[in-house]
Parts: sequence; structure tokens; C-alpha cells
Amino acid sequence: MYYNRIISDSFSKLIEPNGELRWLFDLVKQHEDLDFLIGKNKSKEWISIYRGLSRMLTIIKTKDNDIVKLDGANSYKEISPVLYGKKLISVNFSSEFKKLVQKVSNNPKFDRYYNNKKEGYYQNELSRKFGICGKPNDEFVIIDKEAVIGHINKDERKKILGEIQTGYKKIQKEISKKDSKRYGKNLDKKSIGNELDFIALDKSGNLLLMELKHGTNTSGIYLSPLQIGMYYDIFTMYPKVELENAVYEMIEQKKKIGLIIKDWVTPTISGIIPVLIISEYNYRSSAKSKYQEVLDFVRVKKGSDFLKNIVTYNYSSQKGLGNW
Repeated sequence: MYYNRIISDSFSKLIEPNGELRWLFDLVKQHEDLDFLIGKNKSKEWISIYRGLSRMLTIIKTKDNDIVKLDGANSYKEISPVLYGKKLISVNFSSEFKKLVQKVSNNPKFDRYYNNKKEGYYQNELSRKFGICGKPNDEFVIIDKEAVIGHINKDERKKILGEIQTGYKKIQKEISKKDSKRYGKNLDKKSIGNELDFIALDKSGNLLLMELKHGTNTSGIYLSPLQIGMYYDIFTMYPKVELENAVYEMIEQKKKIGLIIKDWVTPTISGIIPVLIISEYNYRSSAKSKYQEVLDFVRVKKGSDFLKNIVTYNYSSQKGLGNW
């Protein structure tokens, strides 16, 4: 297992102050519908720009030969084919990408990624609010998004992640059998998800494992204890010192770039808290009562301490984080 998403210094410097691509940082900060995701795995490093949940641009650096190439979701490649696929960043990169941003903002075809104000919209907004647009007194900062624990090989992944997922899938199936009319049929066929929306650190030193659901996603909300529980299990079994070191390194790198505000004081990590955030929840929905029922059911199966410290919020653009 491994978890450390810092990119190499030479790659990071591209978007740091005075870097060759600092204009890209400035452009993203100016556009409220855009946000960064930087990271790495065993074979490559990346600097990505997202619009909601869609990957608009990824600058890829491979570890074997350091070739830089540009990639993105197919929907963006269709309207700006000259931008992508290059092995080196061209002199026209800036103008071509700025044209793409303008095209997308005026194209209704791309509303489903952001302007429809579903999960991608709020994920983008939260990430910016507690990241690139953060303030020194913010309660927490977002360190990572679409977070995953890496595995050395398929055998390790199957042994660790596979066994944990199988246990939760079994419980999901039992929930469906208990009352398929209320909770849905064949829940064991429903994916639990393999990425955590956000990892954040609060001012008290708590590592926050955050899952975001839109208020209209009823089943996603009430089944969220399974997804959150799975990631809580994974991160709490990860070696504590290694996790802390990775978090500190990621914070420092993001401060250098400006993805986390430099004046935010980094505390000593003290614990891990699971968090569920509901964006624009409709209080006439049945999701909240079903959520508690599912949580109680899982506690019968896994023990009364299951997610005993989970925190839940409702989030709106106007009011920010509040009680759910």
C-alpha cells in the first residue's frame, strides 16, 4: 500500500510562482468553474484542470522518460483537437487552452458537468473554497480529492481492498434483502465506489475523510455509510506515520504552489474523522431517515463503534456548511 500524491519538484515548479505555466494557475483561480488536481501513481505524475467532475486538461509526466503530453476527456478533445496529444507543450498552448475555456463556458453541451449544479458543481465549489481560494482562518483545508490508496500490484489490491469491498458488498446485499422496496433491489450489484471525494485537515489536527452527495441522490446518501466505512477502514489501517508524513508533504507542496493558502497554520495530526456532506438537501426527502436506518443496520453487523465519530453537514452556496 502507498499514499503520497506529491509530484516531483521539477514538475511542481511549472505552476509555482514564476513558473513556465504560472499563467495556468492564474487562469484557473480567475474562473470559478475550474479547479486543479495534482497527483501521481506508480507510472506517472499529473497536473489536471477539472470543470466539475470532468477532466478538461491533464499535463502528464511519465516517470520513465519525463515526456510531457496533454490529455483530457473526449468531449473536450472533440471541440479542441489541436490542443491535445502533443508530447511537448507548444507555444500556442496558452491561447488554445484559453479558447477552449471560452468555448465550454458558452456551450450548453457542457452544462451537465457544471452548470446543472449537481455533485460536480458543489465538489468544485468546495474544493476551491477550502483550497485555491482559502483563507487563513478556515476551519479546514482540502489536501486531496478523488483520493485513493495505491497498491504495489494486483495481488495486494485484491487481498486488501478486495476483501474490504467484499465485506461491504455482502452487507449491501443484506440491506436489499431486508426491504428491497424501501432500499432497492440487487444492491450487491451497485458499485460502492473506489475514490474518496476529499481528504482535508482541520485546525484541530483531524484528518477528514469527506464524501459529498447531492441532495437529489437519495440512494447515494442513505447508502453512504458503506462507502465511507470502507474508506475509513482503509485509511485507519494505513501506517500512521507514513500517512502523516504524506499529508504534511502534500500540504507543503500545495502551499508552495498556492493551492492551499500559505498563512493557514498546519497542526499536528491527531486523528481521523469520517465526514458526509450533502449539497442542497431537500428536507422532504426520505434519505435522512433511511441513512440512519442503514447506519444502524451496519452497526449491528460490524459493531456499535462503526463510524461512531461520523460528522454530517448540509452545504449550500449561500449558507456554507451547516447541520444536516
